[in-house]
Amino acid sequence: MRYCHLAPALLAAPFLCLLCFAAGGPPNFSGTWQLDQAKSPGVEFSTVTLTIQDASGKIKLTRVAQEKDGKEITSSFSCATGGVTCDFEEGSHKAKVSLWYDGTALVILKTDGPKEDSVTQWKLQLSPDKGTLSVDLTHIEPNDKSESLVFDKKAS
Repeated sequence: MRYCHLAPALLAAPFLCLLCFAAGGPPNFSGTWQLDQAKSPGVEFSTVTLTIQDASGKIKLTRVAQEKDGKEITSSFSCATGGVTCDFEEGSHKAKVSLWYDGTALVILKTDGPKEDSVTQWKLQLSPDKGTLSVDLTHIEPNDKSESLVFDKKAS
């Protein structure tokens, strides 16, 4: 019974989220995004490009990462927002993703990869001018490590 004072706030949260989207809808992350190495310290790849198609509540994301030795790793998924689970082709292995909005941020949770893989949460946010995409990665399991990546939108 101690937590009864939280009930009104918990019940109001979904309605506040709906009001936020009713004002302009969720942000559109569509575009081709190139990693800004100078603003993304510690990245193990020489380049990373994200291509995002955001249409009708479904997000299609393709990531092409080039390792320092020149080898490219392509990963992709297509998934509706709202927490449904979808397949994620991550290089040579498979995982699962689910997507939802947290205010103006798009959250992607990657799970069920190979044994040595980590459970990772991606939080994508657009800059006010929509020219920069910030991606905060939290590797939840097994090592609880975080990274922040910054991508610049490529001209179409």
